[in-house]
Amino acid sequence: MLAITFALAIQVAVQPPRADSLAADSVRMRRARRLEAVQVTAVRGGTAPISEKTIRRAELQRRYTGQETPILLQSSPGITAYSESGSASNYSYMRLRGIDQTRINLTLDGVPLNEPEDQALFFSNFPDFANNISSVQVQRGVGSSTHGTASYAGSVNFESELVSSAERGGELQLTRGAFGTSRASAAFRTGLASSGFAGIARVSAQRTGGYRSNSGNDSRGLFASGSWLSARDVLKATLLSGLSQNQQAYLASPLSVLRTNPRDNPYGNTDATAVGDRFHQTLVSLGWTRAVASSLNLAATVYGFDAGGWYDVPGASGLADAYNYNLHSRWGGVIGALDWSGPAASASIGMHASRYAREHSLAIRPDRAARLYDNTGHKAEQSAFVKGALTRGRVTLSGDLQLRFAQFRYEPTAGSSVAPASVHWTSLNPKAGVRVRVSDALAAYASVGANEREPTRADLFGGADDVDSTTAQSVLPLTRVRPESVRDIEAGITWRRAAVSAQANLFLMRFRDEIAPIGAINEIGYLLRKNVARSVRRGVEGDVTWRLDPRLTAHATLSLTEARIAEYRDDATGTSYRDVTALLTPSVVSGHGLRVEPTSWLSLDADGRYTSRMMLTNTNDARFVVPASWYADVGTTVRVRRTAILFQVRNLFDRRVYTGGYPGPDASGRDPAGLEPYYYTLAPRHLTVHARLPIP
Repeated sequence: MLAITFALAIQVAVQPPRADSLAADSVRMRRARRLEAVQVTAVRGGTAPISEKTIRRAELQRRYTGQETPILLQSSPGITAYSESGSASNYSYMRLRGIDQTRINLTLDGVPLNEPEDQALFFSNFPDFANNISSVQVQRGVGSSTHGTASYAGSVNFESELVSSAERGGELQLTRGAFGTSRASAAFRTGLASSGFAGIARVSAQRTGGYRSNSGNDSRGLFASGSWLSARDVLKATLLSGLSQNQQAYLASPLSVLRTNPRDNPYGNTDATAVGDRFHQTLVSLGWTRAVASSLNLAATVYGFDAGGWYDVPGASGLADAYNYNLHSRWGGVIGALDWSGPAASASIGMHASRYAREHSLAIRPDRAARLYDNTGHKAEQSAFVKGALTRGRVTLSGDLQLRFAQFRYEPTAGSSVAPASVHWTSLNPKAGVRVRVSDALAAYASVGANEREPTRADLFGGADDVDSTTAQSVLPLTRVRPESVRDIEAGITWRRAAVSAQANLFLMRFRDEIAPIGAINEIGYLLRKNVARSVRRGVEGDVTWRLDPRLTAHATLSLTEARIAEYRDDATGTSYRDVTALLTPSVVSGHGLRVEPTSWLSLDADGRYTSRMMLTNTNDARFVVPASWYADVGTTVRVRRTAILFQVRNLFDRRVYTGGYPGPDASGRDPAGLEPYYYTLAPRHLTVHARLPIP
């Protein structure tokens, strides 16, 4: 049945500033924008010969109605994503070239977003995140050196909405929709005042029941950014904060159950069985950028995070004696960048240092004060990179070298029989490449690079949240799980004309000691992984946008990937398998669509997405696969003067789509000792109506 969403967005536009205001000075605004983006420029690498896609705010906003960011980023080649709720919120995750999100470097204005211990970012903790983004660049492969977690599968660097160039005005958004969804967002931009000050603030709230049973989300978000501009300096402060309460839906459902109840949640399908959590996360940063000379800019940023909360896992009596897991982490650091550009050369130097601590504790309801354990993980990182480019005629040579140190220390529960443990890692990550401008429209590039990545805490502890005398025997010393490394070769072409923008690339990624998922999840939601000695991923990727007519634009992406593990040993059976397909890596992913603008007041969008089948194990067992799928979304935007109303239908043809999963116990009762596939699902057809109405 068609689920109908009604959304109303009201944009409040304030009277424009006086002609003599600084906002009217386009020269100073361009300088402010350039200085404001120095940290982003340093990690994006400028003209580095890398495989990447940059998505601008206009493209993000064209589809955005409150979805979590991984869902939006599927328009980039090589990315697959899913939400545990089956709809667009609750916890969502992405994979790049089949590699999971913990091995993708994520930054905002150069500030590393991955939490150091588990190397993850839960976008659910930052509601309405994508609404605050000016652009996002997805780099595939080792890419350009950046700050924080190693760019192993790739990196995604976000640029926040630019304060100095934002026009003065206000915005109010209200949403009500399918699966009990309601959403509100209010924003105000000051514009660039004659004093040199500019600011943006946005508050957001969202509530949804989710498509799957008991997969709801209730969240609040805040984004505020202010900058001050002088003749040579920009000082910028940013606050990003969120509070999120999710119902737990991280367990996939058995296929035998989904056939009769596609909304199934293994924790229960009634209100009385809903399992919850509550987490907050706040980022505060202060950045200073100085134009040392016309071609030389210096930037420094200090930042700090505070994050924490709890989640329940039902006990023997359900929620009455649920295990209540608590996490609280604090970390901060400093990043710096020196960026120089000349007529035929450019160079950037970057550095990063951070310290981190996270407390892990467990209680049993109803007595949350009595803790069964209380341990702490400490992590520190220091890194620096230098990168540069030199142009001679049509050829640009690039080099990039990063030195990175990371240390982890485990502090067990006071009085525990387990001794403190520590481990450290050092990596030197070189990259080099060449770009050739064949013509004004055509360019070719090639690059080679290497990166090394340390294990997460969950990798080191085999998914355990605490190390006691029993688990210590299997996880200590902490050097048992080896760091993983990749050697990456990329080669591609780009074509830019007034009507056509296209890129295509080949890649070959060879891994040593890859910390690969084994197709299992533990009771507290950790994906279990282990080292495999040798593995490889290779393929071709393409991205094209073609303006066939002033009123018609076609776009398409294609990723063809072969992911193989040389030898995989199944610990459950002791059987070894050779030359097998890596799990959850589709061989074909394609996005394709049309945008039609028959008049100035009407536009139509149709987008399709195909994903080939994915293995759920590393054993090539044909019983455990995610079936191939194709689904389509359509949207119609109607504009009356400056008012716009978007009608968007998701999963137009109401397809049954599975987005991921793992093997689990046979729930049908036919074979108590057997297994069957467990899947996450995509919500069926539903409609969203989104309106934008400016007020003079």
